[in-house]
Amino acid sequence: MTQMQAALFRAIGNIEIATVERTPPPAGYAVVQVKQAGICGSDLHSYFGNWNQSHTFAHGHETCGVVTAVGEGVTNVQPGDRVVIECFSHCGECLYCRAGHYNHCLQRKGVSHEQHGGFAEYTTAHASGLFKIPDTMSDEEGALVEPLAVGVRALAQAQATHQDRVLVIGGGTIGLMCLAVAKAIGVKETIITVKYEQQAQMARDLGADHIVDVRTTDVKAVVDELTDKLGMDVVVETVGGAANFNEALNTIRKRGRIVLVAGYHKPLEVDLARLVWWEPVVTGSNCYGISGLQTDFAVAIDLIASGKVDVTRIVTHHFPFAAVTEAFRVAADKHTGSVKVHLQM
Repeated sequence: MTQMQAALFRAIGNIEIATVERTPPPAGYAVVQVKQAGICGSDLHSYFGNWNQSHTFAHGHETCGVVTAVGEGVTNVQPGDRVVIECFSHCGECLYCRAGHYNHCLQRKGVSHEQHGGFAEYTTAHASGLFKIPDTMSDEEGALVEPLAVGVRALAQAQATHQDRVLVIGGGTIGLMCLAVAKAIGVKETIITVKYEQQAQMARDLGADHIVDVRTTDVKAVVDELTDKLGMDVVVETVGGAANFNEALNTIRKRGRIVLVAGYHKPLEVDLARLVWWEPVVTGSNCYGISGLQTDFAVAIDLIASGKVDVTRIVTHHFPFAAVTEAFRVAADKHTGSVKVHLQM
């Protein structure tokens, strides 16, 4: 068997490169030579042990690469195509897929199910999660399509329009991508909360109207002043935890819309009385799928290719793949100034 290098979790807070077998693609899958990959917040959840750690297969799904081989039945891509990759596969045949809600597929699996993901020299990905990108798009931009698509989905779930004031809770990658999409679709006013100076700078670069440093400023007071105590039309919560869910409930207007995007990994204690008395609509946003007539990935690709969103503003660090251990250390410690950390192959 041909061998390759892959980054595997060894323990909590420990990821290292190992030599593994590179296998041909099964039916329905394609092999992609990874060119650039981003470290996602969900990867950090695994790194910290909050979510599952596979010690057998490489994680990684914010991936841009080139197709090198296709398995039986794959017709949507061919060797030589430059592609980006969704984080899950779908069957295309079940009730939810036929209804256009393929992110709820009854057969949904990780896109590289029981095979190596993007933190490897080659990833094997299901054809349903592969999207071709134009030659004008850089590998760096390509590796940011996935998180931008999360933002596209969140704002679509919020049904945000030009008349809405939008609060984004959290200045990490997903929060910044939600901000970028809100600005691109032309909402009335944006607020974003941040915890680190590098997040504030990124938010300024992306055109945030108001930036609230939660270490020094009360978010509710800012919202009350800006809205004459009415509250926000839309709140997108990207951090997780009871405090942030309650912040969303405390800052939404009556009959406003709250979208939860964060990774919640334990039960929360929240003030549900606000739901009864103020009647806000609270919904989740599950990765991406089809919002309207296009996939969220297609919309994200167009936003980048058209220049409407400069996603590369959020990349603070680049590391060669050989330095993946250090890359994760930097990504996990926001005092390093990191927002988005990329691995280049």
